Amino acid sequence: MSHTAGMDTGLPVPDAIPPLEELQEDLILDLVQEVKFQPDLRQLPITTQDDEITIGARDRSAHVLRCLKVMYDLSSDVFFIAINLIDRFLTKMKARQKHMACISVSAFYIAAIQRMQSIDAEHLISISQCRCTADDLRRMSEVIRNKLEWAPGTEPTTALTFLQLFNKMFHAVAKQMHLGDVYVNIVKESELILRLEMVVCDGSCASLRPSEVALVLLCTYLDAAVNRLNANADATVSTDDPSSHNTSVITSSYQMLKDELMQFAVELREKCNISEESFRSTHGTVGTVLSKYNAQEQTPHRQKLIWKLSSRTAGVLRPTDNFRSVLPAIAEHAPIPSPSKIRKTRKYARRHGNKRR
Repeated sequence: MSHTAGMDTGLPVPDAIPPLEELQEDLILDLVQEVKFQPDLRQLPITTQDDEITIGARDRSAHVLRCLKVMYDLSSDVFFIAINLIDRFLTKMKARQKHMACISVSAFYIAAIQRMQSIDAEHLISISQCRCTADDLRRMSEVIRNKLEWAPGTEPTTALTFLQLFNKMFHAVAKQMHLGDVYVNIVKESELILRLEMVVCDGSCASLRPSEVALVLLCTYLDAAVNRLNANADATVSTDDPSSHNTSVITSSYQMLKDELMQFAVELREKCNISEESFRSTHGTVGTVLSKYNAQEQTPHRQKLIWKLSSRTAGVLRPTDNFRSVLPAIAEHAPIPSPSKIRKTRKYARRHGNKRR
């Protein structure tokens, strides 16, 4: 299977891209595994019923896991494995709202272990504020493993699996057109992964096929990137720049590559058995999530971790906004003050300048 672990940024060097025929074989294997790891959260309520976990609670926990991934500096596949564990567990089991934090952090703990990342359970509980103990986390981790029949070394097929595979396939097609370098300039895998993280954090996309989400995301990104480059090129040409001829040639290369890859995407859609109607529907759903991301809007399910301080600790801390610089401005041609004058200035500043309000 074409699983790439621990790579969040950039593309492989061109010589490392496998032949397209080999990548197509990987696609067949991943499509077979996709069904096994497909969650279905359509049964989760929007509003709480009998204190059951809602789709909103799931989304809030997903955003917390994104924060934890950054805090521990882990690869993105740890995050995607954790999300897949959470969604499949909630597909099989009903749980109360108060258990959501423990479930999500336990899934993250399992995913980190899966990727050979050592995380201290006590520290994870403290930093995530999941309000459970280390023993609770280990017990919940065991429950998740048992319910999902999770065996050591299991490689779940996620949207990240397909995104990285489709990206390699698109790159291989571009190389066949002798436009591999052009593709590398247009598509940045690190940016694709960031967008995919936002998409899987949204419950509206949780029950969609991972292959479909990945293909829609890649096509949307490619279309927007080429359109943006074309707009920049048009602005350059309108300025009567002497290099405008070269700009026109580059623009035509971008457009030719885009047209060829979009046609290839249609072939991929058919190989993945995705109907045109389903693809349009997923395109709309993913587009709605991405529009929030691109506009840097605050989604309703985003949750910031807040550390609470005891009154004793808060009393010791001194607020930095009450401080101001006591160093005098140094004029370029001003005479250098005597040492005694500098000492007097500092004593006055300490007495009168740093008092708390």
